[in-house]
Amino acid sequence: MAKFKTFWTDNAVLGLATLVAGFFNYLYHVVLAHVLGPASYGDLTTFLNVTSLMAIPASVVILVYTRTGRQEPARASRLGLWLGGLGLWLSIWLFAAPLSQTFHVSAALLVIFTAEVVPGLALAANVGMLQHGRLYVWVGLLGVLNAGFRVVAAGGSWWGGYRLGAVGILEGAAAWVSWWVSRFLVRRVTVLNAHSQPVMVVATATVGIINVLYALADGLAAKYALPPVAAGLYTGMAVIGHSLQFLSGSVATVMLTAILSDTTRRYQYLSLTVAVYLAAAGCGEWILTAHGSGVVSVILGAGFLAIVRWIPYYGWGMICLGLLNIAMLYSVAQSRWEVIATTGCGLVYWIWALAHDHSLGDFAVSTTHIMMVTLILTAGVMTWAQAVQAHAKVRTDPS
Repeated sequence: MAKFKTFWTDNAVLGLATLVAGFFNYLYHVVLAHVLGPASYGDLTTFLNVTSLMAIPASVVILVYTRTGRQEPARASRLGLWLGGLGLWLSIWLFAAPLSQTFHVSAALLVIFTAEVVPGLALAANVGMLQHGRLYVWVGLLGVLNAGFRVVAAGGSWWGGYRLGAVGILEGAAAWVSWWVSRFLVRRVTVLNAHSQPVMVVATATVGIINVLYALADGLAAKYALPPVAAGLYTGMAVIGHSLQFLSGSVATVMLTAILSDTTRRYQYLSLTVAVYLAAAGCGEWILTAHGSGVVSVILGAGFLAIVRWIPYYGWGMICLGLLNIAMLYSVAQSRWEVIATTGCGLVYWIWALAHDHSLGDFAVSTTHIMMVTLILTAGVMTWAQAVQAHAKVRTDPS
């Protein structure tokens, strides 16, 4: 019972911090969507998406360190994280021109917005180690700190002709502040002597890459395939819709660390996590269905009301994406990688389909249908794998 109490406490702490950080993120987009309008807001979300794409290694680092914990010696790995972050940012300097032509945005602003990836890998490692140690109070503190600073950064949008540049500079400052705080907090994490197997680390990293691409691919595809206003409308819808999938992040992370600490209760942790997520996501979907126009008006402004008819349908696809996130982290906890095949194939087909769609409605329909099919295939594969494992255990049990 004590471990289940810890499970619920971790969910409560990280869930509350996630809600507060989510509120700040919404406030960030509320300010910028109202100030910028659809076209410029589409440019902003492109900068954010490219930054997030460059930060894929950071998301992978978080997941890997959540799985492996804090290990020594660490000096060489810390240096590698800093060199990796610097290398990622320098690559943007090299490819800023073609990227700006592809997505129809400013090359200079691409460089400014992506500067936050420099401390990103080091910060990600610290967050992952805190999560492995189940120090969710400090994890939540870092998330709230970073999100709150983003709201301050949004104030730069009122700075005349330099408003997007000011937002980018302030966002970079938020990453540095968060890293500086995390380096003190991570000292509370116990150092582990055992080292993880390379195969497990690679597989965990692969899951992290797939998970991040699911969160980013549609926004970049919209900027590539749709006219500027339609792309801005879709990215606005994605901001709202992805909040349903975003709800799975905290509960799935707590599930992962709970299973790592007590694998015998993995099915209970999985079922409780799915139940909590579906309850929260169901409430969110009801709000989008019953009060979609009000939600859009408050968060994005009247210029985005064209997305209201598609948001409820799109929301179901995002709920499925959240369940896929839970399935992937469960597989990481169990060191089983069958889910990589189904989620990876679903991701590739989704990107291909979006690249060939040419309207807001097509994007919403393709996203929802592909997420549903991928979820069904993933659930089938997971069930089959568990059945095979159980059958093999029965055959080898001498009793």
